[in-house]
Amino acid sequence: MHGEHREETNCRNLFLVFALGLFSFIWLCGPNVVWAQQKPYPSQTIKIVVPNAPGGSTDLAARIVADYLGKDLKVPVIIENREGGSGLIGATAVLKAKPDGYTMLAGGDTSLTAGILQSPNPPYDPFKDFSPICMLGSSVAAYGVYSSSPFNTLGDFVKAAKQSPGKLSCGVTNIGSSTHLHLELLKKYSGMDINVVPYKGVPDAIAALLGKHIDMLVLIYVGFLPYVKSGEAKILVVSDSVPNTTLQTLQEAGFPQPGFRATDAFLGFHVSSNTPKPVYETLVAAFERIGKSPELAAKLNNIGLVRKYKNPAEVKEYMKEKWEVYSEGLEQLGLKKWRGKID
Repeated sequence: MHGEHREETNCRNLFLVFALGLFSFIWLCGPNVVWAQQKPYPSQTIKIVVPNAPGGSTDLAARIVADYLGKDLKVPVIIENREGGSGLIGATAVLKAKPDGYTMLAGGDTSLTAGILQSPNPPYDPFKDFSPICMLGSSVAAYGVYSSSPFNTLGDFVKAAKQSPGKLSCGVTNIGSSTHLHLELLKKYSGMDINVVPYKGVPDAIAALLGKHIDMLVLIYVGFLPYVKSGEAKILVVSDSVPNTTLQTLQEAGFPQPGFRATDAFLGFHVSSNTPKPVYETLVAAFERIGKSPELAAKLNNIGLVRKYKNPAEVKEYMKEKWEVYSEGLEQLGLKKWRGKID
């Protein structure tokens, strides 16, 4: 009897030691062990959250990418629009979802830089709470005028502005946006004095330009295309080269400062930083495959997004550069509200 009791006690002790060891192993290894016990990734629908309204450039680009990603990973990929709050609502929704790689953010300047800097108490830190998968492209900024304008180059406009300080005007949409900062940088580097006229959105701004209420307008390139094609407007200069066009760039016009490229709106894909490493690496590899596809590049170019693939490390460096440019620009405009720091 005593021997049987000792054997039972030893078995119980061995079980406790084993259970404690297993618990410690799982605790130390974290979510990667839990992930390993689940189905292989991906095995269900992936959702891409777009923090903008349907129909915009980010939404259109995300839908094109979703189609390619779904074919690559062999699972459905859907889009969910969660606009509002300068992009913060959609980004926050991604962080509230389970960090399993099935919910990601298609975001850029607004949700990851400008929106944060203009919020006194942002709900997340874009550098700590998100892990970048990649950047697929940027929305080139364009400076345009109405078709009968006497200005045919940016040089013509700058020269006239300097000759008559305070007389000329330029419209922008969304104060504190990438295109607004573009204009402020141009004013700074050119030394011209012009009136900046804000509008509620692209339709109002375009109507003002075509009605000759303003002399120039800054929009993303794709925003001008319908009016250039109809002959109602002409583009003087773009912030970066646009494939299959002969449009002059800011650098060619005498403004090579890197700040302009840093304020081009970009399209990036991010997941929660708590996403298991194997899942994250699967997504990075998939986006690298589709991101370098000539077919995808052509489709993105058709909607005004110039393909510029950047890997996670490159995205982090690019975002830091953007953060510095936006931070300084918004501070000078009196729009910066967040006083925190990034690592």
